[in-house]
Amino acid sequence: MPNKQNLAAVEELKAKLSRSQILLIGEYRGLTVAEMAELRNAVRKTNAEVIVTKNTLTKIAANEVGITGLDEFLGGPVALTLGYGDPVATAKALNDYLKGAKKALTLRGGLLGVDRIAAADLDRVASTPSREQSIAKIMGGVNTPASRIVGALNGVMRNIAYILGQHAAGQGKQGAAATEA
Repeated sequence: MPNKQNLAAVEELKAKLSRSQILLIGEYRGLTVAEMAELRNAVRKTNAEVIVTKNTLTKIAANEVGITGLDEFLGGPVALTLGYGDPVATAKALNDYLKGAKKALTLRGGLLGVDRIAAADLDRVASTPSREQSIAKIMGGVNTPASRIVGALNGVMRNIAYILGQHAAGQGKQGAAATEA
């Protein structure tokens, strides 16, 4: 019979797992409390968190929300990195931490959305442009032809104004010559 604390922990894990856009599982053996706090601070900026939980409770929560295939990543002291916002930003923050850390988390794998990813895929995910960068690139591509059309129309209008100005100046000279004669 499960106790109330474990039931509450499973419910909390289920809520976090169902909200997360990316889940990365790593072994934290050898990390000090200060290093773990540094890791948590590194990913917190990207709307993510690092939690340590019991493997059995994680398996139960994952199975209850329909996540399968995590069993091979769970075993021993593991920490879950759960990203609730942009998964690429979370992967970049974790990847940057891992590159700069003396003793690092040993990444085992995880999920990107519903797709399983291996530890080696973290670099690939981290090098993907973020959502904001992708939107900016698309908008720049859409905006470029419109800017060119506006520039071309402005040039045509400028030329018409110049021609009309020259024509009016020519008419003024012809009108002055006609009055003198």
